Amino acid sequence: MARTKTHSSAWRKVGLYGIPTLALYAGLYVFEVQMIDICQQGRWNFIVPIAFAFAVSYFHGGFTSSFWDALGIKAKN
Repeated sequence: MARTKTHSSAWRKVGLYGIPTLALYAGLYVFEVQMIDICQQGRWNFIVPIAFAFAVSYFHGGFTSSFWDALGIKAKN
């Protein structure tokens, strides 16, 4: 029973990281032109795409790690 609880918890983490990852990638695709316009405005607006990239990196990394954990695949030591 403990394995099932851990297994469902691992899949819950996949969803917890996967949904924001999907939303961020979809947002980047949908708002591509606006993101380019923000970058071209100059001044401190360059921080927006950098912050977006960090957010995508964080959630995608968490999703990938949780996904492999849920499948039970671990790296060799």
